[in-house]
Amino acid sequence: MIARIFNNIVKIVAVTLAAAMVGACVTTPADRIAENPAAFQSLPPQQQLLVQQGRIEQGMSADAVLLAWGAPDTAPVYGEKDGRKTERWIYRGYEPVTVMSDWSPLHHGPYGWYDPVYPTTGTAYIPTQEAYVEFVNGKVSAWEKKGD
Repeated sequence: MIARIFNNIVKIVAVTLAAAMVGACVTTPADRIAENPAAFQSLPPQQQLLVQQGRIEQGMSADAVLLAWGAPDTAPVYGEKDGRKTERWIYRGYEPVTVMSDWSPLHHGPYGWYDPVYPTTGTAYIPTQEAYVEFVNGKVSAWEKKGD
């Protein structure tokens, strides 16, 4: 009985934290433009239009990508390709998966016998790569985004 209550509390806390993390990270291009109007105004008109739509194109600067897609979810990965500096940004999403709690038989504890705890299911969220952007010498050279 106590184990079942504990498992339910753990599930509630995990779901609440996951929802708070996902909700806290969601911003739109309009939000990011409002926070950085000078960076937005410094972009060429064609790139301003793309940023407002949350899109990027080859040759964009890191500032333009920050406005369009936001900050990456992991630290940039730096490298070198053909003598040129590269940088890769990775964006994460969360995929729901069904999880099952452990089953335990009738057992004895410090306060007597406990009922068996039967398996229950719940939902957990695992991080997945949703998109990446690759920069060569500070300009977008390649990208991929799920769903595009």
